[in-house]
Formats: sequence, C-alpha cells, structure tokens
Amino acid sequence: MIWAAFRLQRLQLLILLGVLVVGSGVIVLLRYDMIDVLNSSQLARCVALSIEECAAPPGAQKAFRTDWSTAFESARALIIVLPALIGVFVAAPLYAQELEQGTHVLAFTQSVSRTRWMFSKLVVALVPALVVLVVLQYLVWWWLSAAGTLGPRMNGPLYTLNFGIDHVSPVAYALFAFTLGTFLGAVFRRTLVAMTAGLAAFVVVRFALSGVAYRLVPSQRRESGASENADLRADGVVLDSGWLDGAGRPVPSDKAVALADSCKLTPAGTLNTTEGYLACTSDAGLVKRYASVIPESSAPLAHLYDFAIFGGLAVLLLAATAWALRRQS
Repeated sequence: MIWAAFRLQRLQLLILLGVLVVGSGVIVLLRYDMIDVLNSSQLARCVALSIEECAAPPGAQKAFRTDWSTAFESARALIIVLPALIGVFVAAPLYAQELEQGTHVLAFTQSVSRTRWMFSKLVVALVPALVVLVVLQYLVWWWLSAAGTLGPRMNGPLYTLNFGIDHVSPVAYALFAFTLGTFLGAVFRRTLVAMTAGLAAFVVVRFALSGVAYRLVPSQRRESGASENADLRADGVVLDSGWLDGAGRPVPSDKAVALADSCKLTPAGTLNTTEGYLACTSDAGLVKRYASVIPESSAPLAHLYDFAIFGGLAVLLLAATAWALRRQS
C-alpha cells in the first residue's frame, strides 16, 4: 500500500525534493554572502546592538537594510506561503483526484480497509511536506538570526511576520492547510474545486485567527506617572493603553482625549506650560498612563497556543475526512 501511494504521488514528491534542494542552496548562499557584506561594511559587531549603539560608518546600516530588505521579505514570505501551497498542491488532489477519476473503486475492493488506505496516502504525502517545511524554516531562521537587529529580528519575536515563521506555528499552519485540503477533496470530489476552496478557506481562517494566540497569553499591566517618559510599549505587543484615574481605574478613551485637549490651554486661552498641563490633567483625573503588554518572553507560550488552535482544527478536519471517505461508494 505504501509503495502504491509513493507511485501515485511521485510527481508531488519530486517537486518537494526540488523545492528543498533549490531553497536550501539559495538560503545558504545568501547567508554567506550577507556575512561577507557585514564584515566588509564593518557591521558584524552591530548585529547584536541597537541602532544607536552601532559604531559603523555613517549610512552603512541604512544601505545594508535597503540592499537586503527584499531578500529578507522573500524568505519570510516563503515560510508563510509554504503551508498554503502544501494544502493546495499536495493535500487537495490527494483524494479528490482518485474520487474524480474513479480509481478509488479499485482500492475499496481490495483487502485493505478504507481507513488504512486513507492513512497510507496521507502519511506518504504529509511527512515529506513537513520535512521540507521544517528544514527551510530552520535555514531561514539561521539566516535571519545572523543578521540580528540589522534584519527583521529587530522588530521582535511577536511581530506578525516574525511570529508566523517561528517555533511550531508554521507546522501548525501546514497541518491545518493539509487536512483542510484533504477534507475538501473528499467532499467535493473535484480537484480544481478543492484546490480553489482550500486556498480561500485557509487564507480566511488564517487571518481570522491570527491574533487569538496573543489574547490567550497573560498580559502585563505597565504603569507610569504622567510626567515620566517611560516607554510602556517597548519589548512586546500592546493590547490596550490609556489613562488611569486616582483609584487606578482606566479612563474611557474619548473622555481622556477630551480632558487632555482641554488642559492644553490655560483658562485665559493661552498655551499651557508643561507643568501647568500636568497639573491640569492630574486634577481632571488623568493620574497615570498604562499599557497592557504581552512581553517578548511570552512568545514561546503564544506559539504553543497557536499550535493548539490550528492543530485542534487539523484533528477535527482529519476525522471529518475519514467520515467523508467512508461514505464514498
């Protein structure tokens, strides 16, 4: 059964092998080329420093980011798009093609059960696709990490594009896309319909659930006095921010804006001083600023929640696929 599944899917497997070889070679070459540029531009020490701390020649950082931004974005796009491509071109035709051509009838008349037939084809298609994804994901991480703060990593691990290519999230998206494609193929019995519907459904669900993992992670409430210049939004994702009154309760945003605007002018109509403005806002009930932040240290936990969400959907879709195939004649 396994050998038959390999024979039927040899084209997809050869394409996956080509993507793995070509993608890996390109990423490795780009990384070593980038390191040479960092050394020649005297930027090698700046990969772990902030923009202000880097002592490289003026304009070197900007030139490096300009020259390499397209390559970095392409690498991230590859890992973000690859799960969708796996679902469309590997998973959707997996059962739909046999159901559409009627070749499933021969398989169903053999001694092999429908469940074993389904899982044999699924394993042969899914495992190589996941191997390609994981290897390319690691190589992209290896490359972007070498650029440090001069590359996309400067935005932190919770930045949307960085989050989508790190940890176990890409695997979760691939599992969801794969099971979604197989389910639609078993239901619609038409390859092109399953591919089109699978791509559309994956994009919709992926974006609809993109912020759910953040919401499940416990946030930190950071506070500062009105006169302090503390950056409450640093090192994390801000869920909510605003003003607190004297009792520590959040002030509604529209009310806070109105009070702050009214304090910009003195009773005589002249522009208020900084001290006068702060005294006015304090008297009006705007005592402290606050921000609810998910710190960057919580990124691994957010990835686990992300995997649980999309992995759970994948399990449900797998069960639904088995049910749909059992009903085929």
